[in-house]
Amino acid sequence: MTTADLQIQERNLFTDWSARATARAADAGEPAWALERRSAAAATAAAMSYPDRGDDLWRRIDFRTAEAGIAGLDPFAPGPRARGVDDLPAPVVARMAGEAGNAGLLVQRDSDVVLEQTHPALEKQGVVLCSMERALRDHGARLADTLGALLHADEDRYAAISETVRSGGAFVWVPDGVEAALPLRLFQWMDGPGRLSAPRSVIVLGRGARATVIEEQLSATAEGLALHLGGTEVFLGDDAKLVYGTLQDWGRNVFHYGNQRARIGRGAELQWIQTLLGGRVVKSHSYFDLAGSGAQAFVHGFMFGDGRQHFHLHTLQRHLADHTTSDLLIKGCLKDHARSVYQGLIQVSEGAQRTDAYQANRNLLLSDTARADSIPGLEILANDVRCTHGATIGNVDEEQMYYLMSRGLQRSEAQRLIVEGFFVPVLDRIPLESVREQLRDAIEHKIG
Repeated sequence: MTTADLQIQERNLFTDWSARATARAADAGEPAWALERRSAAAATAAAMSYPDRGDDLWRRIDFRTAEAGIAGLDPFAPGPRARGVDDLPAPVVARMAGEAGNAGLLVQRDSDVVLEQTHPALEKQGVVLCSMERALRDHGARLADTLGALLHADEDRYAAISETVRSGGAFVWVPDGVEAALPLRLFQWMDGPGRLSAPRSVIVLGRGARATVIEEQLSATAEGLALHLGGTEVFLGDDAKLVYGTLQDWGRNVFHYGNQRARIGRGAELQWIQTLLGGRVVKSHSYFDLAGSGAQAFVHGFMFGDGRQHFHLHTLQRHLADHTTSDLLIKGCLKDHARSVYQGLIQVSEGAQRTDAYQANRNLLLSDTARADSIPGLEILANDVRCTHGATIGNVDEEQMYYLMSRGLQRSEAQRLIVEGFFVPVLDRIPLESVREQLRDAIEHKIG
């Protein structure tokens, strides 16, 4: 097939997907402005090419398998409706560990949100937790200025496709001055191969509001390609505080492309936790705009790869106002033939004086065939700032191993303790004990 034939095939595919997605969305009551954005995104996707591997953000990762197989994926695979928690996939139920009644809950299965449970305590406070479809129908005015404000369809072709077939995702709204009485838990589950999941979520905290949101992305490993094209936009009003965790543990057949964006108002604080454990090839972009004086962002995350997993995490700490603070720590642990790429940039705008920014990436290699690339960077346009970055890549410390083994531990047990200790600074940031324990179990399983 010639390049011209392939381009025609792709345009036809995006045209078909756009028509089907628009019809589904119109039936669900999506407002005209959102439908128009879908159509515009489809035109953008057809006009663009897939990201060029000569691009600095794409040269170290290979999505060609996903590109070649995307025409065979179904972005409209329906998820079976759940009457309650017991109707959900067993791994999702296990992750809740009996806490379903002590949190707001939203579960997406393939392309559909199949369960929404807003706790009465949250409803009494005016907290909104619902699917994006319901939000566009019932809260369209609140979304008109937020959905797509930070994440644009012309970011690249994957973002354009995601906006075209967007389905599912969550809308969270916490009114001014309200501290959400319970945590909000979001789950995304894919049932198997052949799926293309493209949820979009928007989280809005009003002035002085407080909330904790934990999102988990899960599936079982199966034969055949699956693709996740997700996006989340977070808006923190002045003096608001959000603890937000994204915990990714897809099956090994999943290609993951994610965009997370946050805009932090004056005096607001964002605690951001991001973990990458699953998936075959993972590309994640997390950008933070410190837009108001005194805004703070504390970003902690880790990647743990084995087999031939490949993770690429790109972060951007963008300081747009004075007296802002960002503190980022990303840890990576790799074994077998796994590979990770961390690419981070601190940007300080002109006039963003008294910025205090830190960026660190620490990597631990458990085999000689694993590889970690670390690419931190600074771009500073103000003269009264404190900005530092650092990166390390190394093996397990043999002196630590000797110390532990001299006290009777087997080598594998000593290595397990060192690796668990390596991840403690991130695990301690996660607010739910049950989630921390599940991550510890996943880490222990990866260590072997």
